[in-house]
Order: sequence, then C-alpha cells, then structure tokens
Amino acid sequence: MNYIIIFISFIFLWKSNLNAQFSDKALKGQKKINKFSLSTFTYASSLDSVKIITFLEIPYSVLQFIKKGDKYVANYQTSIGIKDEDGSQREYSVWNDSILVYDYFDTKSRIMNRKHFSSFSVSKFIDYDIIGELQDLDTRKKGLKKTIISLDLGKQTPVLLEPIFLLDLPGDWGFKNGKIPTYGNTVKNLGKGIELNISGYVDDGTFELEIFMTNGNAVDSLIMKKRYQAYNGFFNEYVYVPSNQINSLKNDFTVHLKQNGRFDKKIISFSKFKTGISKHITSIDLAIKQMKYILDRGEYKNSDKQFRNDKEKLFYNLWKKRDPTPDTEHNELMDEYYKRVAYANENFDGWQSGWETDRGMVYILFGPPDQ
Repeated sequence: MNYIIIFISFIFLWKSNLNAQFSDKALKGQKKINKFSLSTFTYASSLDSVKIITFLEIPYSVLQFIKKGDKYVANYQTSIGIKDEDGSQREYSVWNDSILVYDYFDTKSRIMNRKHFSSFSVSKFIDYDIIGELQDLDTRKKGLKKTIISLDLGKQTPVLLEPIFLLDLPGDWGFKNGKIPTYGNTVKNLGKGIELNISGYVDDGTFELEIFMTNGNAVDSLIMKKRYQAYNGFFNEYVYVPSNQINSLKNDFTVHLKQNGRFDKKIISFSKFKTGISKHITSIDLAIKQMKYILDRGEYKNSDKQFRNDKEKLFYNLWKKRDPTPDTEHNELMDEYYKRVAYANENFDGWQSGWETDRGMVYILFGPPDQ
C-alpha cells in the first residue's frame, strides 16, 4: 500500500513539474511576442481636428522564424485600431506580412525591424484609445499594446501640441516626405540635423514662435524666433536644427507660442548617442553623482574640482579605469551599472529617487537577488 501511495505521489509531482515547465515556456513566449513597440504622434490638421500618426515597430527577435531551404521566414499579422472614449471603433488597419532573411543571426536581432503606420484624423475635443496587436502566424501567439491619446483641447488659444522630432529616412511616414518621427531617445544617426514639427491652435492673425535650448554648453539659449500668419485657426510648421547645435548628450528644447499677450509652452528632450556611454544615461551630471557607490575617497574628493572644468572628460576617465574590455568601444560594466540604476529608479522610488534609497544602493551594488 505504501508503494502505491509513493508511486501516485511521484506521478503527481512529475505532472506538476511538467505542467510548470510548459507554463513557464508559454509565459516566456508571451513576453517575447509583446516586445514590439507602439508609438503615437499628433499634430493640428484643421480648426477642429488633429492627425494621429501611429507606428507599430516589430523587432525580428519577437517572431518565430522557420527555416525553408537556405532562408528563414517569419509570418505575422498586425493591426492598429483607434476607439473613441466610449469604446466605439473608429478606424482599423490590418497587415498580413512576412519577413525573409538568409542569416540565422538576423532572426535574433533586436535592432532590425519591420515598421507599419496608420494615420487617423479625429476630433480634438475627446480622448482616444490606440490599440496595436501582433500575432505570430506560426506559433499563433498574440501580443497587445494600448495607449491613450488625451486631447480634450477645447477652444482655448493659443495652445501648443507636443512638438515632434523628425529624422531623415526615405519614404512616406505621415509627415514630410523622407522624414520619420522619433521620441528623441538616444539617437545615433542625426545626419545633417533634425527638424521640429511644431503645431497648435491660434486665433487668425500673427503669432510668434521661440525655441530655446539648454544642454551642457548653453542654458536657455535662443536658437529661433519667428513670426507667422494664421488664417484657419491652426498652424503646422517645420523648424530645422543643425546637428552641430545638438552637441551634448541631453538637449532640452523649450518652445514658446505667443499671441495677443497670451502664451503656451512645451519642453521636450533629445538625447544623443555617444560612443562609450551607456544608453541608460541621459545626463552626465547625474551619471557622475550616481557613481558615488563605487568611487573611492580620493576619486570622490578630486572629482569635485574636475566636475566644474570638464564633466564629460571626468566621466570617461572614471569609467575607463573600470572598463573590463578597454580595447573596445563598449564598456559592459558601465552599461550594467546604469541599467541597475534605471531599475532602482523605476522600482524603489519614494521620498528620494530610487537610486538614492537603501534598497536602490543594494540593488546597484549586488544586482538582482538569486531567489
């Protein structure tokens, strides 16, 4: 009798373990398919409406590629839809597509991607839900992303919509031909410069736009001031900024809209990729302060004077001596350190920034727990 009980217990434990393995595998697959991105950009298109440009970007790594002869193929279906605040479907775009590559390593790429976009014209007086879906047609797994567009702009003037950064890329991406929008997060290739799409609502007549920049070399430096004429209660302008003006890691743009003694403003940031600096860093000043857990007393004492003279040089020097692969451009230790800082800020914030808390300090120094 005892042998039967032991045997039944063994079968039960074996099945439980097998089910847990399948469950973990399914969960990992679901997380993988959800690693596509949904991005939205809006600009004024008429007196009472806005244009919503929505992008769905699919990294190759989120799809399952099947080997066929000397090539690898992934098949998928994706869609972008927009709903009113009451849940009614307004518009819907769907694509059935496939990706073909000849190199296996391309199938695992997080950089190579396929883009789809839709353009929706909607009222500026209500809010909308944007929904992006992705289904791998081979595994049948589905991913879902959702974002809320809060408009409800009313009839107040003047009012600015969020300015949009535009980079060069051949094709039609919903703006000027050959221009694609970006959030401006750690951009690698600026080309000759970027364009700002600035739009909003004004009374008919003249209005003024001013653009100020703050970065490591300037504070509220006026880079553009211009008067425009409005005839239809809205405007949609493009302003070019040469790349030599965007020479810091983080560049803050403040846009002022002025008309009839009233004004509105928006602040947006553009971060530039620099070789040897972790993608998790947006401010050299803050990044140096966040090194306090690993600086020795002498470095901490001497860094104060150097900090005032040349912040970037100080930062490079402090990390160069800690670079496990000094002959390469990439500093793996730096990247891991600031990845932990970013995690601490997201998960341990309270009265202080997450990296400054005790839990944040422990996580930054020792990493995630084993259990």
